[in-house]
Parts: sequence; structure tokens; C-alpha cells
Amino acid sequence: HGNINGNNKKLQWLNDLCGYLAAPLISVPYASHRYEHMNHHRHTNQADKDPDFVISGMQHGFVSFIKTVLVFIWMQITYFARVKWDTAPTKERAIYCAELMFSLGWRVALLAYAPSIELALVLVLGFLLGGTFTAYWFAYRPHIPYQETARYRNTNNLIVPVWLKPFEWIWVGQNLHAIHHLFPRVPFYKYHALYSDIEPILRKQGTPILGVFSRKPV
Repeated sequence: HGNINGNNKKLQWLNDLCGYLAAPLISVPYASHRYEHMNHHRHTNQADKDPDFVISGMQHGFVSFIKTVLVFIWMQITYFARVKWDTAPTKERAIYCAELMFSLGWRVALLAYAPSIELALVLVLGFLLGGTFTAYWFAYRPHIPYQETARYRNTNNLIVPVWLKPFEWIWVGQNLHAIHHLFPRVPFYKYHALYSDIEPILRKQGTPILGVFSRKPV
């Protein structure tokens, strides 16, 4: 969303650099994720247009939960190849391919340098557990029940009790996910201040403000 450089176009490279540096850690190419995520914002909860809608399958039981996580991760990795490849310039295609090769390459190189079952399990299970955590808390929970598409009502604000505040820090404020969707250029550390300023407007517009566990109106 350009949160790092803001309106300073000269620092766009810094914003992109942060994306490219983070991407190999989670094996989701920045070149792919930025297109996928912007389409998620444009078409939130629209089953035929929102690429993240697939994550709604988590609510249909354990087997569906596991299958949905794997499909969601695969969708994130391959979105560029499936949706943008034909229209993307050669430079973007090359960057996407380079990201994929580097993401896989550093893992293979690490295993080649220090081969062990334990390291392989850390790399594989760490990737899957991290993907599951992210899919559940950053994508699934903020959008339940995936039935509303209106701007102020397609995403939840989940109110966290005081004793759970440390988890909210790990969640980087995405429990106030409606704030992120309404004002994506606002950095996460300002979500609470903005929420406090516009809470009456949110309530008037019917924005879901729910308990994080009960999912009942607060």
C-alpha cells in the first residue's frame, strides 16, 4: 500500500525493497502478493473476484481447514503466473521468477550446507505453521462470515481484551482490520488512534465491532 514511502515517490524503491527482502522468508513473491492483495481490497468478499475468498473454506471442518491453508498458500505463490503473466512486462516476469528461485534456492543451499532431517522439518513445518497462522489470523478471522461486500461492513474490527494485548502486538493491529481496509495507507501503529477518532462513524455505518472470541457485537 505504499505505507513506507507514503506520498514521497522518490522513496518508492525503499517500499519495494522491504517487500522483496521479506518475501523470501515466507516464500510468497512480492511481485505476486502485491497484485493479489490489491485485488482482495478491490473485491473484498466477492466470491468470483476476491482471491482471498478461498480462505472462507476454513469454516467447514478440520479437513477443509487444512486443505484451505494449502490452497491459499499455493494461490499466493502462483497468483502472478496465473493472472498477470500474459499482460506483465518482461521485467516483472523476470523479477517474479528470480524471487521464486531465490526463495527456493536459499533453503536448498542451507540443507546442502547442513543436511539433517531436523533442519528439513524446521524449514517445511515452519513454513506451513507460519502460513497457517497468517492465513487464520490475518485473512480468515477478520472477514468472517464472508457474506458482506459493502465498504464499511465487509471487514471486522475485533476487540481484544486487555490480558490479550501482547498477542495484539504480534497481530500488528490487524484485529482492527476494517481500519486497514478503509484506510490502507495508514500504518498499523496508528490504527488505534484512528479507530478512536472515527468509532461513532463506524458504528453508524454498521461496521462489525465484535469480541475477538465471542464474535458478538461490542
